Amino acid sequence: MANKALTIYISGDVIRIAEMQKNNKQSVVLSNAAEITTPAGAFNDGYIVDVTAIAEAIRTAIFGRGFTAKEVIFTISSKKIASKEVDINYFKNTKKLGQVLQANSGEYFPMSGSGDYLFAYSILEDYMSEDGRKYRVSAVAAPMDLVRGYYEIADELKLNVRSIDYFGNSVIQLLALQMQEGRTDLVLQIEKDATYVNVMRGHVLVLQRSVNYGKTAVINALMDVKKISEKDAKTLLSNEALLDQHVTADEYAQTVSYLVNGIGRAVEYHRTKNPGELLQGIKIFGEGSAIAGIEKILQRELGAPVEHFETLAGVSIKGQAALTAEEVLRYLPNIGAVIDPMNLNIGAGQKTALIESSDLIKYLKYAFLVAFVGSAVFTGINIYQHKKVSDERDRLKAEIEKIKDIEEIKKAYEDAEHEYLQVKAFELGTHNDNEYIIQFIDDLEALLPKDSAISEISFEDGNVKFTLTSGWHDTTKNEVADVLLKIGNLDYVSNFKIPAIEDMWRYIMIIGYDEETGEPIYWTTDYTPDKEEEEEEEEREDLIGAEDLEDIDEERIPEYPKEFKEFEVGMTIDEGITAIETVLQRQVIYEATCHIGKPVVYEELQKLEDNNTGNTDTSNAADANANAEGGAQ
Repeated sequence: MANKALTIYISGDVIRIAEMQKNNKQSVVLSNAAEITTPAGAFNDGYIVDVTAIAEAIRTAIFGRGFTAKEVIFTISSKKIASKEVDINYFKNTKKLGQVLQANSGEYFPMSGSGDYLFAYSILEDYMSEDGRKYRVSAVAAPMDLVRGYYEIADELKLNVRSIDYFGNSVIQLLALQMQEGRTDLVLQIEKDATYVNVMRGHVLVLQRSVNYGKTAVINALMDVKKISEKDAKTLLSNEALLDQHVTADEYAQTVSYLVNGIGRAVEYHRTKNPGELLQGIKIFGEGSAIAGIEKILQRELGAPVEHFETLAGVSIKGQAALTAEEVLRYLPNIGAVIDPMNLNIGAGQKTALIESSDLIKYLKYAFLVAFVGSAVFTGINIYQHKKVSDERDRLKAEIEKIKDIEEIKKAYEDAEHEYLQVKAFELGTHNDNEYIIQFIDDLEALLPKDSAISEISFEDGNVKFTLTSGWHDTTKNEVADVLLKIGNLDYVSNFKIPAIEDMWRYIMIIGYDEETGEPIYWTTDYTPDKEEEEEEEEREDLIGAEDLEDIDEERIPEYPKEFKEFEVGMTIDEGITAIETVLQRQVIYEATCHIGKPVVYEELQKLEDNNTGNTDTSNAADANANAEGGAQ
């Protein structure tokens, strides 16, 4: 059994500490745990703002409570950490894989080339593709100054840093132990201010996203919808019976719309990338999983049964860790970090090789001091040299003074960018493809011939299904077929399909002309061909032998219904009715499906979510059109 380690996860609200041991990759032991409130103003989006305050809070939480570990593993979460999935050729020696990823890190994360970032990865899957065996790898790039803050906490606590893990990897390591092979499940961790969306195919992570809405967003939405206090909103959302009494179905749908839509977009993206792979179940946990009614609406919107995690497979609770099953679920980032961390560690070589721009002043001062002492030892100090060095020092100080506000400007820019991305993502989150219904109907009215008709049409989340019947037309032309091509080429229409076509035929006898308008007067009989091939061949022979049809194009003879051969031009059809001319016509019934929605909206939203969550993965937002089609899955 490996040595014990403290695993610490710090968020803006709480700090969770667990003492862990790993038996093997499938089993861990949690022997002690503590949870405390994060000191106000001491933490900001992954950055340790006040090392002393946080270290003191952790020290107070573990002092005298049986914690004995001397090593620590931190799990960190921040929008400043970028993540990306990468497919790379298989290497038997995984060290070589790491070297290749490290060498190409600038391609995956352009900003990491400055030397201010740490790069790490974990292997998600070893699979066979058309191009051969490959790895699917989750790679992350974390700012050096962000990671360094956790080392400073460890120093304050007199602990050795065993590893530093990325939040997404910690959670996935533990979730992989909970899943069953042979099925695909959606796992939702609904927390206070965010929701983490994970699609698991057996033990393998297929897709991971974060949504910037959690329990707080639902509470605020209910306060706005019902015009009630925060206390009343929390009470309603914690009691389903009260919720049903005081909140209508429409009001509840409005309350959870941003959360559910955000999750839904991630699910649709998965369906687009993995067509035909249906979700067999939805598992939820986290603080927000207790929201009253959330299971029902998730099941209704996503089409899979919803259940809560009850226990964690592969996790043993021993010693002083007197946690309930529900409480243990809050420690997922802590537990997962001990299984197989990414190791965002600052190594001995890295400490000297990776120098931040913010350290420039310190190093310039050291360089100046060394130059000054060397000059004194080897050449002596004289007025000329002293003045020369002093002038250079003053010049450097002046240059540094000019650029000292760069860090403040950079931080202000990043904060403004983050706020913009949140607002933009919120705006795009209100998008619904059904907004294009009116435009679609208007375009149908403008494009379709007047004698065509739509008998059935339905819309659901941008998925359209309609039945279109053409007018009767000569067999040599079909205006509706041309129109359908135009409909499929509309810029907001995708995945246009015509899965079913039915033909109707009729043979028209012209029996006269209107004296006033000159329009022909028809005598008609409808016909639907359903004969077997032998009958059709027999019919063809009969038709060819009919003298009254000898002047008709022979290639069209098989299309003539057999029962019409008795009608001859010039013969009396009925009392007072004589056939003057004959015409064969066709009517076509189309059953069409498509998806309406602007693909660019999906692409822009995905890009914003990636930037806003630090997730640059992604399973290729370049597939914008496919992403739009995902709504039709």
